[in-house]
Amino acid sequence: MQKNFKTSLRLELKDKPGQLLAAIEPISKSGANIISISHQRDEKTATGNLIVDIAVSISEQALPKLIDALKTNDIIVTRVGTERLTSIKTFILIGHILHTDLTDTVERIDRADISEITELHIIMPGVSLPSTAKFTIKAVNDEEMETTIELLEKIAAEKHLLIVDELGGGEIL
Repeated sequence: MQKNFKTSLRLELKDKPGQLLAAIEPISKSGANIISISHQRDEKTATGNLIVDIAVSISEQALPKLIDALKTNDIIVTRVGTERLTSIKTFILIGHILHTDLTDTVERIDRADISEITELHIIMPGVSLPSTAKFTIKAVNDEEMETTIELLEKIAAEKHLLIVDELGGGEIL
């Protein structure tokens, strides 16, 4: 089974009828699902082209063919960005977070191309008082997220930290 990734495409279209359809048809034929389209007619490039941002869910194998098909339709592709970490959850951690080596905690959770802490906010009321950290973890899928949560629970138990239930999550595709 092929895994789909969220991919953002920035396209430049000529300012003439039918150009948006010329961009959407190859996306449909590639098997991708469109997540969002941002098309502002009043924003143009220096050459007079319209900028269109499209987010799609597409397999890694289908992406190069899609880009070629867009170029064949005279669509200029100026940016391609793939989001591999599609499962996202936010947690609150309470305790002596800095005194128990925050760097170690982050490094143990961050696993290249599998999971990582993408956002971290800490409130420290005093040197000897427990801190509160809100952080967001992203993982490649829900299974890897579960593995990461188990690791987080292990780290929290070792460091005597409290994890407040997950604040939100699921697939972002």
